[in-house]
Order: sequence, then structure tokens, then C-alpha cells
Amino acid sequence: MKRITYLTCTLIVACMVAAMTGWSMAAGNFFVPIIAIPLGIIVVLACRAQVDTVIADERERRIRSKAALSTLEVVVIGGAIAAIILYSYVVSVPLAPIITGKLIVNDDGTQSITIAEYKPGRVPGPQNLVRSTMIKDLNAMNETEAMTYCTYIREGFSENEKRGLAGTVIGCGLAVLLVTFGAFYLYYNRKY
Repeated sequence: MKRITYLTCTLIVACMVAAMTGWSMAAGNFFVPIIAIPLGIIVVLACRAQVDTVIADERERRIRSKAALSTLEVVVIGGAIAAIILYSYVVSVPLAPIITGKLIVNDDGTQSITIAEYKPGRVPGPQNLVRSTMIKDLNAMNETEAMTYCTYIREGFSENEKRGLAGTVIGCGLAVLLVTFGAFYLYYNRKY
């Protein structure tokens, strides 16, 4: 088997394992990945044993190993620092809407609550009010009041979800990994 055939087989096996794993997660069947992933590894190793040309020498393996280890060290430490900074920015005043609540005990012993949402980064006041609601009896909420009560925080960050921040963060993280690995690979390739 030639090297290009081996790489083609590896790509096909990886795509099939990824497709089966994705389908099984969507279907809720978690036994398929338990079988598909080890089976895919066995097929790739069997194909590699059939390759008659040299795939990589010892120097190439050492360079990739050092580059991968250095990439993990830098990205894990940098990622932890970046995660703390980004998380503190996400929950800080400029991005988070201000949600206030006022609990009132009525004359008849029932409790009512007023919830108000104000624009992010602004001082709470009538001009910055986004919406508010009042639940007249907190202990006897109807379904509509309960759903309104639960959606305040979820909808508070809907702007971030609409902009696709999660996908952007994952994409940027992958790009940082690739660039960091490439930089270390080139560095160690010149060093050795």
C-alpha cells in the first residue's frame, strides 16, 4: 500500500467514525461510539502495517512530539488565563443586563414579586427599562408567570447567542492551536 492510499483510508475511516458518533449522540445510542472508535483505530493501524514506504523517521517524530507538547503547555496555560478574563468580562456590568427584583408581602399573607430588566451597563431607571413583570402570588404562580420568571436570565444573554459567540470562540481556539503548533513545529524543525 502506498502512503497516499493509507492517508485516504485514514480519512475515510475518520469520517465514518465521526458520522457514526454524531448520529449516535443525536439518537441517544451511546454504545455505537464504544464500538466504532476502537474499531476505527484497529482499521487505521492495520492499514498502517500494510504501508511499504517510510511514513516518518525518528527525527520527524521527535519534532512533532516536542511541538505538540509545547503547544499543549502554552495553550492550556494561555487558555486558562483567557477563560478567566473572558468569563469575568461576560458576567461584568457592560455585557450583563441588570435584573432587579422586589419581594413584597401583601396584607393577606401572600408574596408578590416584581422583576425588572434594564439595559446592560446603564443605571437602573425608567429610561433604561427593557421590560418588567409582576407576579401577584409567588407561591401560586400559573404556568405563564412561571415561564416569564424563568426566561429573564436566559434571554438576558440572547444577544451573545445571536452573534454566535460560542462558535466564534471554538473556531478561534482551533486557529490558535493550529498556529501555535505550526510555530513550534517550524522552530523545532530548524533547531534539530
